[in-house]
Amino acid sequence: MILALTSGAVGSVITLAWISARDARERSRQRRDAALELALSLESYARTCRTMMHKAAWAASAPVGPMSGDASQGVAIPVFTYPDKFRWHVLSRKVISELREYPASMYAAREYVEAFREFGEPHDLCGQVEYECAKAAMAALALARTTRRRHGAATWKPGAKDSAMERELSDFIANAEEKRKAWLERRTESTVARRADTQPFSQALGA
Repeated sequence: MILALTSGAVGSVITLAWISARDARERSRQRRDAALELALSLESYARTCRTMMHKAAWAASAPVGPMSGDASQGVAIPVFTYPDKFRWHVLSRKVISELREYPASMYAAREYVEAFREFGEPHDLCGQVEYECAKAAMAALALARTTRRRHGAATWKPGAKDSAMERELSDFIANAEEKRKAWLERRTESTVARRADTQPFSQALGA
């Protein structure tokens, strides 16, 4: 009887261990599949952003005139959403929180850029869209890479058209930020110069 009870207990432990291992493998597979689906969505969005960058550059180079405003009408940061009916429950809350922050940041960037459409020139709008799209694409690729690695999904293997995308985006952002820095420096120097020119006039009036 003791031997039978012992054998039954050992058999139950082995069965439970096998079921637990099977469930763990299934959960791991579900997380891996979900991560791949999210990564593919993010990488597709990065390509869409790069296409919009080309569109913005074309619109910015359009001749100034009545048609220049029309060229910039379709220039905007693309809307990003995750796949419908995505199985979020297979991921951890921390991962979900990180992934959910990306669409929210894109929404904020879209709102920021729309201010240029309302108050700025079409050329400025196109330049801002191009810059923000480059940053959005880089962030999407970085998040996709992290998502793949974290859940054991296959590494992204871009095609010929996308093989140099990250380097191109990085170079574009660096150049844009360098130009912006130079512009701000020139603006500061111009403001200081104007104040210096008006100071003697103010002193003369005071005298």
